[in-house]
Amino acid sequence: MIKRISFLMLALMPTMLWAQFAPAEGIVGTTAMHADSSAFVAWATSCTIERGPMRIDRPASGFASYGEESLALGVPGGTMDVVSLGDGGTATLTFASPICNLPGPDFAVFENGLHPDQDTTMTLYFLELAFVEVSSDGVNFFRFPAVSYVQTETQIGNGGAINPAQLHNFASKYGAMYGTPFDLDEVEDNALLDKNKVTHVRLVDVVGSIDPEYATRDSRGYIVNDPWPTNFYSSGFDLDAVGVIHDLDHFDVPENGEARVSLYPNPVKDRLTINAENLQSVEVYNAMGQKVMTTASESIDMTSFSKGVYLVRVVCEGGTITKQVLKQ
Repeated sequence: MIKRISFLMLALMPTMLWAQFAPAEGIVGTTAMHADSSAFVAWATSCTIERGPMRIDRPASGFASYGEESLALGVPGGTMDVVSLGDGGTATLTFASPICNLPGPDFAVFENGLHPDQDTTMTLYFLELAFVEVSSDGVNFFRFPAVSYVQTETQIGNGGAINPAQLHNFASKYGAMYGTPFDLDEVEDNALLDKNKVTHVRLVDVVGSIDPEYATRDSRGYIVNDPWPTNFYSSGFDLDAVGVIHDLDHFDVPENGEARVSLYPNPVKDRLTINAENLQSVEVYNAMGQKVMTTASESIDMTSFSKGVYLVRVVCEGGTITKQVLKQ
């Protein structure tokens, strides 16, 4: 649901008992990625929503209805510009270019988690969680192995909060405008999944009830406890955006022993980084085909370059690859 300002300290206290994974944004060791990060090269271009009920144990309560599918497209909009999934609802997103698997995180999911005023430790958030699944054919989906160390003895009620350090591979680990990154290396290999051509990302709302009849479970089989019930038209996971870090339009993926080369950020404002195995030389050409630079450096200062499209030719031990770069 859309996050509320008032929280009960009684609901906050149980979440302080365990911490294992990366902490909240602003704390040393966080993996949170702000929406303005130059690491993002693209955003989701289409979204299909299947709403879940406002309260799964009371089907007559109706379905979540807050927000439109279009609010999940493009850059994050913040706290109110989201689409709510309801209990167990799903969102399936596609992209202009397939996501590929390169070193580090490959995409990030944005929700609208809210920090409670009563928490002076700056470690707790009101988070409505979702599982993340990927597909390279739109039919077969494979889930990131999510883990929750949130206690399951007491139900976290509407307005309760969670320590992000107790969560791993859930879509809504951080606050609004901060994305949770996902590395495709963490998804189990399967012949039906091409990690270098991921065309779909699906988000599945976690039903936060600890009642075994309705509960959802993490990759270890343990119940996942999050604020529930949130029986409002804005119930469930609130999707803001999905940002792409690696895709086939901006990065080359090695095939049959070809060189692995990546150029980032792209578009670039000042400095372009070349990540290549055994780099030998780099040549930069303008839109007219004129060579404007030759270097063997892995970092190119493009501050003085005119705005426009350039071709960057990278020569390394594994071969030669040419990529298009946009200078902003």
